[in-house]
Amino acid sequence: MYKGMFSKIIAILVIGLCLFNCTQKKNPIGFEEGPDPIEIILDHSFFNDQFYSSEDSCGTTNFDNLLLGRYESNDNDSENEAFALIKFTSIPDSFYEISNVKLNLKIKTRNNFDIVDNTTLKIGKIISEDWFETTTKWTSPTDSTDWSVSGGFSADDYELYENLDITEIDDSISIVFPNAVLENWIDSDSTNFGIVLFTETNESFMEIYSSEYSNDNSPTLYFDFRETEEDTLSNETSLPSHDAFVYKTDDIYLKFQNQLILSNIQPIKMFTKFDLPDTLFTNQESIEDTTSYLQRLTINKAELILNNNNSSQYPLEGTIYIDPYIVMSDTLNFDDTSYPMLSDDDYEDLYIASSSDSLTSDEFVIDITKIVQAYTSGEYENYGIMLMSIYENRNFINLEFDTEPTIKIIFTPPYLDE
Repeated sequence: MYKGMFSKIIAILVIGLCLFNCTQKKNPIGFEEGPDPIEIILDHSFFNDQFYSSEDSCGTTNFDNLLLGRYESNDNDSENEAFALIKFTSIPDSFYEISNVKLNLKIKTRNNFDIVDNTTLKIGKIISEDWFETTTKWTSPTDSTDWSVSGGFSADDYELYENLDITEIDDSISIVFPNAVLENWIDSDSTNFGIVLFTETNESFMEIYSSEYSNDNSPTLYFDFRETEEDTLSNETSLPSHDAFVYKTDDIYLKFQNQLILSNIQPIKMFTKFDLPDTLFTNQESIEDTTSYLQRLTINKAELILNNNNSSQYPLEGTIYIDPYIVMSDTLNFDDTSYPMLSDDDYEDLYIASSSDSLTSDEFVIDITKIVQAYTSGEYENYGIMLMSIYENRNFINLEFDTEPTIKIIFTPPYLDE
């Protein structure tokens, strides 16, 4: 037994010596210290004034928040409004008695909405059209009908409830409805189109947790109920069957040249293009095969650094998340306002992690390492990059950057055999 163990030890020592001797040879794998990383800075002159921002289309999807509010944008000379819609259909089919009808809402976040009462929060009964959560938008409640006015959701689509008892305690809103509201939903269930929540206060918005978030924070309807005279009064709750929000928009896709603007509502994307000459990487030494050299060098890190120009009209606090995409076309639409600047086919996601920062930060740093790698390797043509917020359509965050960005690149030249 000891003899066998001794043989194994000898074998391990021999293998170790072989590996040690191999790693003493110069090789490009990295056991021996190779070329040092090099840092280069590209100033704004490399961009050649290639700065554009463009409005994009609004989408509809199930978010974990309901948005209501109003903002006027100086960037596109328009007023942005959002209305929250809630509908309850999981309610009794008939009743003998209904009392103590109350709707509870949980606030997720807010801006300039410090007081919540019946002067700041408006609630109406939707009267014009039934709507569905997955298809409703500003111009239409379903994919086959419009709201009563072709221009979009408006006061013609609801009747305002006057003088409701609205209170707020610790970010929880309680709205007491007349019993007749729920009675009407039951008696006239074919016209139970739900309610709308909005504000007439300028420069303010509020996000409310939707039913997609959790039952604990979902809008919840409470009421006391007896179906027949003989029944005992019971305490009932109902969660929304549908909840969504719609926001004012149009079919005009404005373009902004020499401006870098990001906005969530109305969505605004940014486009920029920078020169990346081979000499940035090859002027360190004499190169015989530039293509091979560029394919073999390592882009350790590449960052696009944008500077907040502090001219945003929207919330002064908050966090914005930006994703960079590589542009696939050199024929972008900069002139026709009936179409966005970039279609879905014009850019590709390289699955770069989102970059985030405070709206009040002076600099916003975006990781574009994979994009620069794609350019230097020759895998993609340099047609520019598109930048967008990952929370488009979800809130009123807006931010503008100046047009003097920089790019910092750290790269390691390939190991060259002597």
